[in-house]
Amino acid sequence: MAYGLTVTLSSIRIYNWAYAEYVTISAYITAVLSTRYLVNIWLCFPIAITSAVVMSILVDELVYKPLSARGSTIIQIMLASIATGLLIRYFIYIFASINNVVIIKAAYASRTIFTYNTLVITDLDVATILVTLSMMIIFHFILSKTLLGKQIRAMWDNFELARLSGVKVFRVRRFVCILVGIPAGIIGSLWSIYSTVTPTTGWILLLPAFAAVIVGGLVSIPGAVVGGYLLGLGENLIMAIAYRLFNISLAYKPLLMLLIMLLALFVRAEIIPIRFFTSSIHKSIFRRSGCK
Repeated sequence: MAYGLTVTLSSIRIYNWAYAEYVTISAYITAVLSTRYLVNIWLCFPIAITSAVVMSILVDELVYKPLSARGSTIIQIMLASIATGLLIRYFIYIFASINNVVIIKAAYASRTIFTYNTLVITDLDVATILVTLSMMIIFHFILSKTLLGKQIRAMWDNFELARLSGVKVFRVRRFVCILVGIPAGIIGSLWSIYSTVTPTTGWILLLPAFAAVIVGGLVSIPGAVVGGYLLGLGENLIMAIAYRLFNISLAYKPLLMLLIMLLALFVRAEIIPIRFFTSSIHKSIFRRSGCK
């Protein structure tokens, strides 16, 4: 999930809290199709990805783009993203309740491929790592080596200057929506195999994803990967030690994640792009005062 959050933040400057629901929708689609309609699990993936991409485009067209055109600040858009996410989640609740799928899991059982003492590695573990590394390479190549990637980075550096320099910002923005929807569909599908799916699945995963983004530097694709693995390693390793030495329950993992995220903010406070806030506020003031 850190991929989608990083790309959204590094291009159109939005803390997209509604991203959680893209993941939930794709997870439900994979789980319902494979369980209720017996669709092959691998055929569910492109359908789930398509649904996440469509949802990403719709939210941007109906919420984020109009608010940006009205000169809304990044805080206002962030609040709108939270409200949009809650609205989508309630629709998911309604769908799940009507169809009796509030809790569901994809019809696929992971196969064990390696065992050593208490260590068990499944085909899902291997697939997830390969998908993660593949997406990192592809995303990093797109953002750093292609013309479109340069345009995205230009929008990150200075949105207005990029627009005045001839960058078709709305076309690039549409591509960004597609780019962030693809990993959401993959994530949701993989999660529906790994665990049960509920209407709050994406929301539960969102905070660790944001933590990984912060630890990784906020706007770096490789950093998001490193941040995610550091967070996961830190959570599991430290909690395992705490459990063995002090008998502290593993249920306190989220507490450790929050502490790591807070520490990252203290150590690397400069990664928060404060200029986003000031530029958005100035832009809003100028528009309201009639300045061109």
